[in-house]
Amino acid sequence: MSPPPPEDQRVIVLQVSALVDHVAVVERSLLRQLVGDEVAGSKRCSLEELRQILATVGEFQSKAGGSASNVGRALATGFGTPVQVVGTRGSDEWGSLYSSSMRRAGVSTQRMRVLQEGSTGRSAILTCEGERTMRTYMDPKVTTSAEDLTEEDFTGCSWVFLSSYSLYSEGLLQRAVELAKQVRAKVVLDLASYEVVRSYHKQLQEVLESGGIHFCICNEDEAQMLVRCSEVAAAAAALAAGASDGGAADPTAAAGYPPESTLPAAVLNLLLRHCQGAVVTRGVLGCVAAARDVDGLVAVPAVPGVAVVDTTGAGDHFTAGFMYGLISGLPLERCCEMACLAGASAVRVVGAELSQSEWQWFHTRLHGDLAGDVVQDSSAAEVAQELLGCYALITRLGRGAVYFGSARLAQSSPYWQRAIRLAERIAWLLGSPVWTGGGPGMMRAASEGGLRAGVPVGGIRISREAGTNVLTMEDYLPAGAAFTCKYLPARKVALTDAGARQRPDQRTAYLFLPGGLGTMDELFSILTLLQLGKLGTALPVPLLIVNWDGFYDGLLQLLREFDQTGALKAAEVRQVMVARTNDEVLEYLASFYDLPAPEPEPDEWMEKVGEDGLASDTPEGPNGQPSELGELEARMEKLAGDEISAAAAIAVTADGRLHRKAPVAAVTAAAAASSSGASSRHRSRRASGLGTPPVVSAHAVSAEDVLHGLGLGSLGGGVVTGRK
Repeated sequence: MSPPPPEDQRVIVLQVSALVDHVAVVERSLLRQLVGDEVAGSKRCSLEELRQILATVGEFQSKAGGSASNVGRALATGFGTPVQVVGTRGSDEWGSLYSSSMRRAGVSTQRMRVLQEGSTGRSAILTCEGERTMRTYMDPKVTTSAEDLTEEDFTGCSWVFLSSYSLYSEGLLQRAVELAKQVRAKVVLDLASYEVVRSYHKQLQEVLESGGIHFCICNEDEAQMLVRCSEVAAAAAALAAGASDGGAADPTAAAGYPPESTLPAAVLNLLLRHCQGAVVTRGVLGCVAAARDVDGLVAVPAVPGVAVVDTTGAGDHFTAGFMYGLISGLPLERCCEMACLAGASAVRVVGAELSQSEWQWFHTRLHGDLAGDVVQDSSAAEVAQELLGCYALITRLGRGAVYFGSARLAQSSPYWQRAIRLAERIAWLLGSPVWTGGGPGMMRAASEGGLRAGVPVGGIRISREAGTNVLTMEDYLPAGAAFTCKYLPARKVALTDAGARQRPDQRTAYLFLPGGLGTMDELFSILTLLQLGKLGTALPVPLLIVNWDGFYDGLLQLLREFDQTGALKAAEVRQVMVARTNDEVLEYLASFYDLPAPEPEPDEWMEKVGEDGLASDTPEGPNGQPSELGELEARMEKLAGDEISAAAAIAVTADGRLHRKAPVAAVTAAAAASSSGASSRHRSRRASGLGTPPVVSAHAVSAEDVLHGLGLGSLGGGVVTGRK
C-alpha cells in the first residue's frame, strides 16, 4: 500500500441515521404510475409504500447512502483519505449492508451505534432521463441525538463534515460543532436543502455565528433561501433599530451585503462574516467561491461535454473533491476545479458510488492522459492515491526545472560541484522551483543548488533508489517538500508533470545530468512523449542533455545509429539540446525564455573546484606532486585541447564561408584528430576533471544537428534561438 495520509488528517462524517439507497432506472410512464405528478425531489413515505415501489420497479442496486456517507466514501475511495463515520443504524439486514458497504469503501464504522430495536433507513431513488425522484422511509427510533455524541467520537480527527440535515435532531448540529472545536478540528458544513434553511434558519444562524464553521457549501436554492431569511431577520432588526433611533435603517446593508450584489456574491459575503470561506454550486454554470485570504471571487465553470445519466450523489462528490483540496492545502481555485470534476464524474453513472473506471476518468481529466493510463495499467487505487499526493505537492510548490541523474554519483564524483552550481545558477535565472527524484547523488546535488538559490525545492521519491542500499528518506529536503512513491510509474508521471508548462509565464525545463539506467529510462520516456505529442502541454519545454566531459557521447552515437538505420528520425529530437558546459545550458535557457544572458562562470571558480580535489586527474609522483611524465602528458593534452577548441569555434565550409561549430562537434573533431586511440571522454577527463574549460563561442546544439554532424566534419551552427 502507498503511505496513508497522516493520522491527524482523518475526517469524521456524521450520518445521523444510516441510510441504504435502492437505485433503479425507470421509464417516464412507470415513474408517473409510482409517484403521480410529484416527480423529482424527495419525499418521506411509509415502509409499506417503499416496499411496494421496490416490488414494482424490478431491478435495483442497494448501497450505503446518505449525504455524509457519500462524502466519506468518495474521500476514502477516490482520494485515499482516512475517514470514520459516526452515527446510528439498526441491527437489521439493511444496517449490516450499510456497514459492510462503507467498510468495503475504506471507511471505518467503529463509531456507528447499533440499535436492537427499529429499522435502518431506506430510500428508493428512481432515475428517469437524468432526473431523480426519491421516496425515503426513516424510522424515528433509529437516529442520533445530541446526547449520543461524545468527545471520543471526534478524537484523532482534524476535519469534520456535517450536513444541515442534522438540524432535524434537536441540538445535534450545535453539539457536533462544539465537540469539533474541543479537538481543534475544522468543520465543513453543507446547507443540505432550502427546506432545512427555511425551517431552521435561526438555529443555523446561531451555528454560523458561533465561529465553529471553517467552510460552508451550498447550492443556489439554499443560498437564495439563506439570503432571504437573513433579509427578513435583518429587516426585523432594522425596524427595531429604526424605532429606537427614530429613523429607518437599510435592511440589505444590515444583512451584510450591498443591494446590487448578485446572489452568489451576496451569500458569500454573508457567510464570510462567520466562516473562513464558502462555495456556491451553480449546476451547469460551475461554482463560485470566496475565502478571507483570497482577493475577490473565484469562479470555475462546469466540466464541459459530460452527458448526465443520474445526478444522485453529484453534490456529495463535489463536496468530497472540494474537501480534499482543503485538506491538501491547495489553492481555492484548484479546490473548485477538483470539486467540479468530481461532481461531473458522479453524474456519468447511476447511483452515488463511482467504479474504478469512473475514478480513472476523473484522474485522467484531472492530471492528463498519461496519469489516466498509469492508473489503468497499475494497481489502480494505490497509484491513483500516489498521484494525488504527488500532484498536491506540485501544485503547492509550483512547476519548475526538473533534474534527472544518477543516485550513485555522490560527493566524490567530478560532477558533484558542477551539478550544485548548475542548479543554483538556473534557479537564479528562471526563478523557478527545483524538482528531483529526492534521492542521493546527482539528485541531491541539484537540490542543494536550488536550496542555495533560495527557491522551492521538491522531491518525488521512490522507496529505494537503484544502486543504493538504504531507503532514500534523507532529510536534506525541507519538511513537507517530498512525496515517496511505492510505484515507479506514479513517480515518473509526477516528475514529468513537474516540468510541463501549463502557462506561458511558467519557466520549466528537463535537465539530464550524468546518469545510468534510471536516467535513461526517464530520458527515453520523455522523448517518446514528445514524439507522440503527449507531454500534457501545448507549450514547448526545453530539454537539455548535459554532456559534461563527453559523458553522453556514446548515447549520441547510439541515436545516430538509430537515425541511419531508420529507427529514428533526427527531426524527432530537434527540441532536445546538447550542452557541454554550465554556461551553454544557461545561455540556451536565457535565449529560450527571452531573459538576459548571464555572465559566463569565472575561471577562478572552475580552478577552485580543481583545488578542492574534484577536478584533477593528473598522474602523481611518489611525493604526491605531478610526475614529470604526468606534467608532459598534461601539456600535450592542453595543446590538443586548444587545437580542438579552435577547430570547434570556427570551421570553413566548402564554399569558403565561416561557421561556428557546436560543442559536440568539438568532441567529434577530437575523436577524428586523435592518434592515441583514447576516447574523447577519457582525454577530456585526463586534461581536467571538469572537462574542457568553457569556450565563450560555444553554444548548446540541437540533438538533430548532433545526429547529422557526428563524423561529418561540420554541424553548421550559430546561436540557437529561443522558442517560447
